[in-house]
Amino acid sequence: MSLLSKLIVGALVFTLLGGIALVAVLAWLTINPPPAPPPAISFDSVEVGDIVTLAVTTRGERVTRAELWSGETMLAREVNPHPALSNPWAVAWQWQPPAPGVYPLVARAYDEAGNYGATNLFSVVIPPKTKLLFSSNRDKSHALYEIETASRAVGLWQPPTNQNRQPDVSSKQIVAFASNQNNAWVIAARTLQTPTLTVLTPNLNIAQRPAFSADGKKIAFETTDANGATNLVVMDANGANQRPLTNTDAYDGQASFNPTGDHIAFTARQGAQSDIYTLALADGQLTRLTSGGAQSAMPAWAPDGARIAYVSNQSGIAQLWVMHADGSNPQQLTNIPSGADQPKWSPDGNWLAFVAYTGGGEGNDRRELYLLYAPPHAIQADERGMIRLTQNDLEDTEPTWER
Repeated sequence: MSLLSKLIVGALVFTLLGGIALVAVLAWLTINPPPAPPPAISFDSVEVGDIVTLAVTTRGERVTRAELWSGETMLAREVNPHPALSNPWAVAWQWQPPAPGVYPLVARAYDEAGNYGATNLFSVVIPPKTKLLFSSNRDKSHALYEIETASRAVGLWQPPTNQNRQPDVSSKQIVAFASNQNNAWVIAARTLQTPTLTVLTPNLNIAQRPAFSADGKKIAFETTDANGATNLVVMDANGANQRPLTNTDAYDGQASFNPTGDHIAFTARQGAQSDIYTLALADGQLTRLTSGGAQSAMPAWAPDGARIAYVSNQSGIAQLWVMHADGSNPQQLTNIPSGADQPKWSPDGNWLAFVAYTGGGEGNDRRELYLLYAPPHAIQADERGMIRLTQNDLEDTEPTWER
């Protein structure tokens, strides 16, 4: 047989074998088809209220069911009555969160073989049902307002005589705040329910930033003298027994009591440097908590006594941070490009009310109110959550929690 004949025969044999192999592969695929891709699912809408309403859409062949999960807990399940006909398949759920907090949600769609596709993680923040007091220039001069954290409803609480600012609420439902009366800043007080005012510091010209002890029996505040030096003073809740705590020629202020009332955290500013200290009320012992060149201020001692929230520009612009009460283990809580400050713990220690510079106004009129879920167990960023309470072009500032 010639070489050409051999080549022709070889080509025919190769083609025949290839055809046989192709037929075999096609036959095998017919008997054993490749697995279908898992179904796809996506969130269409999420409405948050007392009841959370979620809508999803699944896409894929023979989707048999859809499920809603938070961590290891299944919250809802819907069975598809017509798997062969429903592509896409729209599903809606309503779910009532058991408590305020952050819930990372994932929706899954399953096919007949049990394969599933899932959405990206979506966190829902459920605010506590309570109220805050805050200061705002909504009526030109600063007045005190009340906001419901769940509904965001706002109402005027203490009208401005001249200016009313910096409220703090005691465990006995007494509100102390800085009030400008006859060109003097005084500490005034009233109950949450009754508008009758009592001036606690008629002997001082500039008294501001009152802070109650946890038992409501003491108030720490700052006073400024004629030379511009600001120092801390403590007094009884009725204004009696005023006692100076610091003696600086610069600035010591922004006091916050620990839960037992025997220490305060405060801001000490010398020149351009600002740091946080604690002061033992019994013997005056000072402990410096922050250092390293960053500006740190506005401490807020948590109700559990173990943590102090504060403001620092350690990462570039002022953000909320938290540290242990001895100054160790500082952790950044917010990362808002325009900055955040004025942290204030909720009575249960799970939330921080604070201010961020995200409004539509200029300068301080960019200040808006926010809540941050930051309980002790929320170590990772995805365990915390933030919601915005106000949005306008005026100043909403100095939030505090009602009790």
